[in-house]
Amino acid sequence: MPVGIWLDALVLSSIYVLMASGLVLVFSIMGIFNFAHGQFYMMGAYAVYCIFEKAGGGFFPGLVVAALTVGFIGVLVERMIYRTIAQPMQVVVASIAMISVFEGIITLVFGPSPKSVMSAFSGTIKAGGIALSMERAFTVIVAVGLMAGLYLFLNRTRLGLFIRASAQEPTAARLFGIHVARLGSLVMGIGCGLAALAGGIMAPIFYVDPWIGNTPLIMALLAIVIGGMGSLMGAVLGGILLGIIGSVGAYFVGFWSQLLAFTVVIAVLLVRPQGVFGFSEK
Repeated sequence: MPVGIWLDALVLSSIYVLMASGLVLVFSIMGIFNFAHGQFYMMGAYAVYCIFEKAGGGFFPGLVVAALTVGFIGVLVERMIYRTIAQPMQVVVASIAMISVFEGIITLVFGPSPKSVMSAFSGTIKAGGIALSMERAFTVIVAVGLMAGLYLFLNRTRLGLFIRASAQEPTAARLFGIHVARLGSLVMGIGCGLAALAGGIMAPIFYVDPWIGNTPLIMALLAIVIGGMGSLMGAVLGGILLGIIGSVGAYFVGFWSQLLAFTVVIAVLLVRPQGVFGFSEK
């Protein structure tokens, strides 16, 4: 099997890990799945397209603008819609409705046709007879760096401690004076920012259209199910596994690799319903 298949698996894994991690953060604090998460990925890609491709502002500034702008939009959605509705089931329905809202707005502004973003890097990295394009290497490096930063933030800072406490025992956290609602807004912003970064770094590799967020969202949900609800480590494991399945599986069985991914999820649920790193309620 060509080494390039495994390198592509690394790229896919990086994107799925970023998406799943942001989704887990939101779920851990708010107790809901933000089904519009894929659309924040899509908006991050369009932000990079506007800044880098159209305005000529540079790729890295485009990523920064994407993360900050989309993260801010996520905070607005959480405060003005999700928090106002409050009821978990109704919030889930609202997040599903936001999919059409965001896709519709982007389609009206940019049109339905795919947009291309020029490559931000040129050349390849060669090591041990293996060649990896700079673009794909950058994707992997950024994803690893972001996950390391997120880990340090959650485990080495006071604010990160508050977030973990609120995720594990929200009632006890409130008794100790932690403003869980404000943390929900912060986490929503971080999660949406991670999704935007994932979309932004993938924009030059693939293409940009109003519907590109659907597949990453599905894979992020599957990653969370595999790793365990609310587990950041599980999101990382699930994202890596699905990235490997997506690339290696496509090499052997083509389109049926998606069926293979769902088969793996079902197998995990049959053996361990709570996921690899999840906890049983019994």
